[in-house]
Amino acid sequence: MSDSDIVQDFLVESYENLDRLDRDLVGLEKNPKDKEALAGVFRTIHTIKGTCGFLGFNKLEKVAHVGENLLTRLRDGQLTLNPEITTALLGMVDAVRQMLKEIQSTGRDGEVDYPELRETLTRLQGSGAGDAGRVSAAAPPSPQAQVEAQPLEKPDVSSLPPKKVDLPAVAPVLAKQEDVLTPQQALESKARDTASETIRVGVNLLDKLMTLVGELVLARNQLLQFSNTLEDTSLQAVSQRMNLIATELQEEVMKTRMQPIGNVWSQFPRTVRDVALGCGKEVGIEMEGKETELDKTIIEAIKDPLTHLVRNSVDHGIELPEARVKAGKDRAGRLILRAFHEGGQVNIEISDDGAGLNGERIRQKAVERGVITAEQAARMTEREIFNLIFLPGFSTA
Repeated sequence: MSDSDIVQDFLVESYENLDRLDRDLVGLEKNPKDKEALAGVFRTIHTIKGTCGFLGFNKLEKVAHVGENLLTRLRDGQLTLNPEITTALLGMVDAVRQMLKEIQSTGRDGEVDYPELRETLTRLQGSGAGDAGRVSAAAPPSPQAQVEAQPLEKPDVSSLPPKKVDLPAVAPVLAKQEDVLTPQQALESKARDTASETIRVGVNLLDKLMTLVGELVLARNQLLQFSNTLEDTSLQAVSQRMNLIATELQEEVMKTRMQPIGNVWSQFPRTVRDVALGCGKEVGIEMEGKETELDKTIIEAIKDPLTHLVRNSVDHGIELPEARVKAGKDRAGRLILRAFHEGGQVNIEISDDGAGLNGERIRQKAVERGVITAEQAARMTEREIFNLIFLPGFSTA
């Protein structure tokens, strides 16, 4: 494999890992005690750091290394994840993503090594050091610390009763003690086995396959028409067989382009968190029907409009916590994404429990901006008034 192929694989895997990091970090903010998720985030950053060091992307390695040090303290329980640490780690994810874009376009990791971000990440590593020191001085050492401080002793198994084990009819393989996998190693091995069952295929190749399948379907139709004009049973049997194969092939190739809408929705918890934090709001996001599949082209086409709707729901739809409490609502708003099949189509709904649209204000704004006349505004139904918000550039803000 050439160096360019190695870099390309590194970019693809890193982009996938960063998307997962966004989801995991936002989830960890709600459940900072999730050790498994913390370990997964640490492994992801550790992998990126190690690979970019091997490939010579020193600036990227430097940023990832500082983030890894902070994650080490979180993983080991020396620090607890809080909004400030989460924001800093998400900033590191954004910085790494930007440097990956530089590598993709120029082959180098850019000219910036983000000194302010690295300083913040370094400072946060010691944010709980003083408290931890006082606690450890007054409290007895934890069981984990005792285990680490004392050498491990081999258990005495001589008194245990023998147990019958049925072995498969294959040649026995004796494993050395150091070859026995730990639970974590077993999980990683299983993940590698799963990954080996999949391969990455470029979208261009899938598009070419779709084109060829389309040509095959046309040829099949011509063959069926021709065979129906002849009283040749052998030809008709072959054409019918061809029909079945072409139909099945068309369906299977189309499936290769289908993706769950959850691939797009996965970025929205991070979007909701960032917008809500900037607006001083508390918003939770719920997603239903993440497994609903759409063609990749459609998913790419609706990604930006969906993101815009989600941002607007948080920014303009959901009220501030104080206003919600006065209105008898929970402090935290709810944003609900729902996808489902109906009548052969896929429906996508985005709803929130905010104040809703002010129809009279939209009507007045539309008249003021000359979008409609006062006479038209008086005749328009509420639904027609609401549809005005989808006009380019129209806003009541």
